[in-house]
Amino acid sequence: MFHKLRDKMKIVVLIVIIAMVGGGLWAALSYFFSGTSGVSTEAAAVVATVNGQPIHLYDLHRAFLNQLQQIEAQQGTVPGRSYEAVRYQALDLLVGSLVLNQEIAKRNFSASPSEVDAELQRIIDLFPSEEDYKSQLQAAGLTEEILKAQLAEEVKYNKLTQEIMGDVPVSEEEIKEAYEQVRTSHILIRPSGDSEEDWAAAEEKAWEIYSQVDVENFAEIAESVSDDSSALQGGDIGFVPRGATVAEYDKVAFSLQTGEISEPVRSTYGYHIITVTDRLVAEGEDFEAVRSDLEERIRSQKGEADLVAWFDEVREAAQVEIMDHHMKAYERMQAGEYEDAIHYYKLALEKQPDDGYLLASLGDAYRELGNLDEAIAQYEKAAETFDDYELFAGLGELYQEDGRDDEAVEAYLKASELVPNNIWAQLAIYQNLTAMERYDDALIVEERIEAFQAMQDEYLKELMEQQEEQDEQDEQDVEEESEDVAVPEVTEKTAEDAESEIGDSGLED
Repeated sequence: MFHKLRDKMKIVVLIVIIAMVGGGLWAALSYFFSGTSGVSTEAAAVVATVNGQPIHLYDLHRAFLNQLQQIEAQQGTVPGRSYEAVRYQALDLLVGSLVLNQEIAKRNFSASPSEVDAELQRIIDLFPSEEDYKSQLQAAGLTEEILKAQLAEEVKYNKLTQEIMGDVPVSEEEIKEAYEQVRTSHILIRPSGDSEEDWAAAEEKAWEIYSQVDVENFAEIAESVSDDSSALQGGDIGFVPRGATVAEYDKVAFSLQTGEISEPVRSTYGYHIITVTDRLVAEGEDFEAVRSDLEERIRSQKGEADLVAWFDEVREAAQVEIMDHHMKAYERMQAGEYEDAIHYYKLALEKQPDDGYLLASLGDAYRELGNLDEAIAQYEKAAETFDDYELFAGLGELYQEDGRDDEAVEAYLKASELVPNNIWAQLAIYQNLTAMERYDDALIVEERIEAFQAMQDEYLKELMEQQEEQDEQDEQDVEEESEDVAVPEVTEKTAEDAESEIGDSGLED
């Protein structure tokens, strides 16, 4: 089970992430394989250097787009104001990846064709057939050459990590504990409140139940009195490995013998009465088949702290110079160096004077310095570039902070108008308006909230009607299918016919 999970993760890392070309360590490294030949002079511009090695605008743009794609796949649409943060994350990823790439080159690690082929074969073996593997590879927009290049980088990285972590000792007991699992059932008694009296009452009830429970009636009692959702299964929560439950539960569960019932055990959830119904013991062929994988996993976990500490050290020692004015400004903002941030934001705006988000970021830097007049001036310019909720909402906050309530209300209402279907934005604006005691203006936003809720109710109603129609259609289809079932025709047979059939069957006396 364990080695299959690891190999499935390898498919995710080496196919899905590579297909997206970004977001992961080795996806980031892949940016440096293709170089900048064939790209424009502007795209080949150097945005940063790491120990003298350049990162080009082309690399950063690709990293940014794919970082953005991954974030939006997980969290939904990213607001435009957050683009510079995502862009800086992408740059930081490229810097860290390049530091690792330089360390690999410095230590002369390489990946032989046989090592790459072995890793490739492990992936191919996970598919039902080689044809299916090729089909999936093509669907991911990859070639085997790209995949093998990525695998070569993984081989070299693994050699680096092994050297950094060294020979971390792993005991037999650690391997067995990593494999072992117990199947438990429990009865949970939750306190009715947080007071000591509530906890005391829960403990008393747990001890009363404990005095009545045994192996035969455990599931029945759990179903009737347990305050956990597992009551529906007679308290059974299935097999769990060490560390999968709260510490108090975990300690007792792994100390019990099969069929043994614990005394009430207190955790943050309440009082548990626990019984072990089965165990996965570290012995036999199944255990031996995954022993080496478990040992590797434990060694990696134990050495992870050393690896992180080493990376932090080499990353800190690296000579990183950011040439991109926008990224330099963002870096200075994060460091709290607001005067420097203003300087670099202004330089960035010389190339992009109509970038509303850049103007707003400059306004944020002025705001941090307490210069509200200049902050408002920058946000006003930003709001003139294009209609964007965050720009107008930010401008409204600045006006409000400066005591310019009428202008704040105007900006807030404009922001509300731009996002009629964003319930959270509407609620935030409504709260700001009511805090300013501008109740008539808040009513405008309240009407938008009600309109949105009405639209949602109508949508849910339509969904329910469609579901009802589908259910009716399904029932009708089932009835029609049952009517279409062929029923053999029953006809009367004469004695002669029956005798003839028996004779033909070969069963005649």
